[in-house]
Amino acid sequence: MLTYENLFRFDRALDDVMGATFGTATHRRSFSPSIDVFSDDERALFVVDVPGVKSEDLDITVDGRVLTIKGSRKFNGPAQSKNTQAVLGRSYGSFSRAFTLPDDLDATNLTAELSDGVLSIRIPKLEAAKPRRIQVSVATNGLPSAASAPRQGGEGK
Repeated sequence: MLTYENLFRFDRALDDVMGATFGTATHRRSFSPSIDVFSDDERALFVVDVPGVKSEDLDITVDGRVLTIKGSRKFNGPAQSKNTQAVLGRSYGSFSRAFTLPDDLDATNLTAELSDGVLSIRIPKLEAAKPRRIQVSVATNGLPSAASAPRQGGEGK
């Protein structure tokens, strides 16, 4: 008969080579959240999967142009006794990810929100970096309109 103890030993031997093959790792693996990054004309958006992480366990900083997201997911299993056996399939521990931000983002107006295990970090683009529409005026008789014609005698005179 295959017992948990035998399966644990076999899995532990394979852990070094292949990871937790049967999902029965008996040690805590490091936690590394999945992160998606989106960008459009208005903002950059970082979407971080952090299930089981509380807002007080997250630390978001911007230093220069570097955005750093740190946090930790703590093991919250039942109290363990000498005879407790556990099959750990989830990972726990601290993580840290850093991203170099482009110059066109306004990191001073960064916002972060945690909802249902998903951290959303929004960074608006600077106004100068946003696309803008330029109105084209129509020339009459092949000459520029009065509004767009240069003034005689230079600016401010």
